[in-house]
Amino acid sequence: MTPYYEHAGITIYHGDCRELLPTISGVNCTVTSPPYNTLGARVPIKPSGGFGSQRLGGWVKNLHRDGYADDMDETAYAEWQAAIAVLVRESSVPGASFFYNHKQRSRNGRTIHPIQITDTFKGWTLRQELVWDRGGAVQFNARMFAPCDERIVWMFRDDGEFIWNQEYAVDLSIWRMSPPKDETGHPCPYPETLPARCIGATTAPGDLILDVFAGAGTTLLASKNLGRKAIGIEIEERYCEIAAKRLSQEVLAL
Repeated sequence: MTPYYEHAGITIYHGDCRELLPTISGVNCTVTSPPYNTLGARVPIKPSGGFGSQRLGGWVKNLHRDGYADDMDETAYAEWQAAIAVLVRESSVPGASFFYNHKQRSRNGRTIHPIQITDTFKGWTLRQELVWDRGGAVQFNARMFAPCDERIVWMFRDDGEFIWNQEYAVDLSIWRMSPPKDETGHPCPYPETLPARCIGATTAPGDLILDVFAGAGTTLLASKNLGRKAIGIEIEERYCEIAAKRLSQEVLAL
């Protein structure tokens, strides 16, 4: 397939990652954050601005507008994620790392932890669970302590040794960083520092990084700024365009 964007070792493909992954090989590290199957269609828009267990009505309108009204059957969602993980493994080198950013979610009063999903990822070995402390919350009426964290599950392909750069040990296992302001046009961005730590800790300059849910291109931007090559796959064309514009700018220091 013809790349949507390609320059200086960074490539964006517009399409479904399940169709594109069989054409990709040599990946040293994947850093990605899938749609959480918890937003948009599950949260009705109300004229008053109040809705369900959250309070930011305008934000939910953006989720519907931007194609993140994901509402899959939970079993089908988990199977979809597991199938993608198999394809990512086949595109990766032995020992490659896989960082999977997700959050704990509630279904019928029961909590689903991201590790319950990643435990079904065949061919991947769990190395560590990292906690992203976002420093704030939007759910203050969910009959629980307001959640302000997400999880980053670090796995490695189980047929080789993963790379580890010891200087990153000082970052500890709880990462306190605020999500960026809505400057990218994406409703659920993560800060560049998050993928940069994953990439810097487990790869070498020139290695190939993959993001199968590339969104506004933050993983790709972090790869570029760290001197890595990268491939991003995004099914929404508007985000491909946003990512391409961000990557067209000069490299900035982290």
